Amino acid sequence: MNKPPEWNTALDELRAAKTVALACHVNPDGDALGSLLGMSLALRKMGATTYPTWGSSPANVPSNYAFLPGASSIVQPGDLPEVDLFIAVDCGDASRVGSVEGALRKAPSSINIDHHPGNDGFATHNIVITDASSTAEIVTRMLEDLGVTLDKDIATCLYTGIVTDTGRFQYTNSSPEVMRLAADLLAHGVPATTIAQEVFESAPFGYLQLTGRVLDRAKLLKDHGFVYSWFTRKDLKETGVHVEETEKLIDLVRSTRDADVAAMFKEQGDGAFRVSLRSKGPRSVGAIARANGGGGHELAAGFTAKTVEAAIEAIVAGLSEQGTP
Repeated sequence: MNKPPEWNTALDELRAAKTVALACHVNPDGDALGSLLGMSLALRKMGATTYPTWGSSPANVPSNYAFLPGASSIVQPGDLPEVDLFIAVDCGDASRVGSVEGALRKAPSSINIDHHPGNDGFATHNIVITDASSTAEIVTRMLEDLGVTLDKDIATCLYTGIVTDTGRFQYTNSSPEVMRLAADLLAHGVPATTIAQEVFESAPFGYLQLTGRVLDRAKLLKDHGFVYSWFTRKDLKETGVHVEETEKLIDLVRSTRDADVAAMFKEQGDGAFRVSLRSKGPRSVGAIARANGGGGHELAAGFTAKTVEAAIEAIVAGLSEQGTP
């Protein structure tokens, strides 16, 4: 992992700050939450007062991440006070923090910690390392250089971020360095079995019902090597599932060997659809997302579309430009 030129300056800011707001992206996943809470706990250990949040109201931790240490410390976005420093974690651009973007812009100083290609460098100090496996990996290295003594709680948060963004160490970002880092975190007493069960093997019964609907709707465009499905707000209401609990659905759809690219369309509160994209390689879904106002990695990315039909059209056009699978 190559450290950017602003690394030491950002560390000095972290050492000096007394009050810190931290925000991850809306609809947070394991890396976002693990990085957010791991950094928050560490800064508290350094003597700072921290306010971890993200810009959705209410900011509720998804049930499968409720075990994370520090989860009860989440502050609602409307309750953020003025602070010395604002830290954004796992956000490709400032809008990903949601309704707290204004607080980010007004803060005297800000740090952007991220690993997404295409990050637009929106903060005072930008620690963007695209060859990192996860934002949690970057946070871990920053805490090491700060001299913070990791404990079980901090390590649990950071390990969760790494294990989720590497797909349980299945993805191509699972380098030997990352595996060694995970082992170091485990040595602090991280409950790896509990994390695996809560994150990957636990869901409310309504989630099973929603899964049935999503799989029943799945469509395969075999000529394009593309499979997709969708769910609506009505589906969520009828099954009792929160949108924050749906991040694993795309993994079910992408499991077919008949396609190398998968998409999940999630209806949002304004009627638009958030599009989650995954590729088994070599075709880039990151390029497709960026061409449609979104962002992400080459094999995992996302954007927003007005309708499912518009999203399908955009994705098929992007895949056609890249050639057949």
